[in-house]
Amino acid sequence: MLRYLDVVLVLVAAPILILIGVSASGYAAGAGAWLLLRALGAGLERYLGGVNEPRREISLRLAYLIARVFLLALAIILVRRADGKDAALAALAVIVFAFTVQLAVSFLQRPRRTT
Repeated sequence: MLRYLDVVLVLVAAPILILIGVSASGYAAGAGAWLLLRALGAGLERYLGGVNEPRREISLRLAYLIARVFLLALAIILVRRADGKDAALAALAVIVFAFTVQLAVSFLQRPRRTT
């Protein structure tokens, strides 16, 4: 459950933030982009579990990371063009918050070395 804390928080926060006046279209675009890319990342992790070539694994992980940044930025740009600054700011806030939570959880779950 801790692994998907970012997803849970994005989904739980949606009605609260929309009720207090955050742009619904911006929130939906940011959350949708984040959730879609998290699902693709989970699928990639499953696929990489069976890959025995380190070079291929690193290449796929790097390609995913670069594509993820590009697609999240593209989502924000498209929201800005379609719905304005407030919607783009909402999308950006959702993405930055979810990324921060995912990063913190990944640090907590990383394997530790015992010496």
